[in-house]
Amino acid sequence: MNLIKKVLLLAGIIYGVLFIIELAEGHILWQGLVGIGILIFFSCLPEVKKEHSLHKGEMIVIWTCILLFGIYAILKSGGFV
Repeated sequence: MNLIKKVLLLAGIIYGVLFIIELAEGHILWQGLVGIGILIFFSCLPEVKKEHSLHKGEMIVIWTCILLFGIYAILKSGGFV
C-alpha cells in the first residue's frame, strides 16, 4: 500500500469517527450521513483501475466543490447564511 492510500485511509477513519460522533449526538443528522457518503466515495477513488474513470471521478469532485463554494458565496452575500 503506497503512502497516498495510507493517508487517505487514515483520514477516512478519523473523519468517519467524527461523523459517527455527530450522528450519535443527533445535532447534524443529515450532514453526518452526507459526510459518510462522501468519505465512501473518496476512499473508493484510489481503487479505480481505469485511468479514464479515475479522471472522470476526480473532475466530478472538483467541479462539485467549485459549485458548492459558489452557492455558499452567493448565499453568504445575500445574507441567507
